[in-house]
Amino acid sequence: MFVSGFVWSQNQELELTISNDKFALIDRYYTSGLHLTFRKGLSENFLFSKTQNNKLQLNITVGNETYTPENLTSFDNRNFDRPYAGWFFGKIELGKIKEKSAIFMALESGVTGEESLSGKLQIALHEFLNIDSRPTWADEIAYKWLFNFKTSLVNDFNINKKNAFQNRVNASFGSKDIFVGNDVYYFFGNFNNLQNSSRLNLVDSKRTKEFFGFISAGYKYVLLNTLIQGSPFNSRDPFTAIATNHLFKLSTGGVLKTKKNIFKVGFYYNTRETPLSKYHIYGALTFGFIL
Repeated sequence: MFVSGFVWSQNQELELTISNDKFALIDRYYTSGLHLTFRKGLSENFLFSKTQNNKLQLNITVGNETYTPENLTSFDNRNFDRPYAGWFFGKIELGKIKEKSAIFMALESGVTGEESLSGKLQIALHEFLNIDSRPTWADEIAYKWLFNFKTSLVNDFNINKKNAFQNRVNASFGSKDIFVGNDVYYFFGNFNNLQNSSRLNLVDSKRTKEFFGFISAGYKYVLLNTLIQGSPFNSRDPFTAIATNHLFKLSTGGVLKTKKNIFKVGFYYNTRETPLSKYHIYGALTFGFIL
């Protein structure tokens, strides 16, 4: 049957991720992010034919992201290498995980402009921390209600118990982003099998400990980035820039999972996103509760 049932299990997690380029001692582009994610393991498959040894997981995320030009103090957009942009969104994702592969499908929707609250939050944070460079938020990307459909295909290749590779093919289509990408990950350390591992942010029904590091390299081909280019369907944005089609990415970090908590740290690099911009590095800290 196409729908075989929808039964909640007792496996669930709540996770908070704080991203900021101040962790890399810079302040530009994707400058901060706050994401709260609830994850739930499902005891039976839903929207997929039921197959033995498959696992289904539901992920629900609410997030806010802040993007700025390098020049934070100017009111003249001729000094900007990209627009100011805020993104406040919700996302619901279903993942079907096999023993050596997985597929994730997600619907994401949110708003840009002043309604995203990103500008107000960043200015308040700079004032609270007494940071001299107060962002002007001049000519930011205007209000839009945007959506995306996203999918990710993962293939896992174990070398031995302490070393593994993953290939992840990602794609997005919608009014916010249109892109395709591929990332290759190398994991080293103590980690679980794919269906119960934090390598894919999966709920572990056995609550076994993990401690591992990762390194990744990737490529992303971008056709549309509304937070840079503005919407192709209206011209209300006071300032936009050209989005670079070809992006190269690197990341590294580590994960510690106990029986009750998850701790993650990572650093992420990407090449320039507009012809006038520079490379970018930001860090991310994650703390999760296993419920």
